[in-house]
Amino acid sequence: MTFRFLLIPVLFSRFGTWPVGMLTQSKNKAILEGPVCNGSQVIGWHTNEKSKRLRRFHVDMSGFAFNSTILWDPKRWHHSISSPIRQLDTVKEGFQETTFIEQIVEDESQMEGIPPGCDRIMNWHLHLEVRELVYPKCWMLQKNLEVVVPFK
Repeated sequence: MTFRFLLIPVLFSRFGTWPVGMLTQSKNKAILEGPVCNGSQVIGWHTNEKSKRLRRFHVDMSGFAFNSTILWDPKRWHHSISSPIRQLDTVKEGFQETTFIEQIVEDESQMEGIPPGCDRIMNWHLHLEVRELVYPKCWMLQKNLEVVVPFK
């Protein structure tokens, strides 16, 4: 319940980000990724990357939220209609978040750190392996369906 109340201010601002705790692949170490804040102002980033220059914004996919009107009301946010915001499938692994965020905000001044001070982990990202697919057998098809769609 606390989590929900802490995120309500994000609904009224442009972009909110918060710290995410992560369990490493080896599961023997916890790391932190996300904003370093002075109050609610984002002033830097916690990152585990060896080269901190690779990504512009060091944030996990579960570590941010934004006002959805940014996507469907570009005039309100002074965003060019000729360059729509989209998640490109050609972006390299690990760069999806920063590439998307770069289309929404210009820099950290347009971000809000949550909670103020960014001093609490808001969620955890665990690297869990799926041992078996848990889909019902009827969902798995042995061969593709044959579909014919006539052109009009």
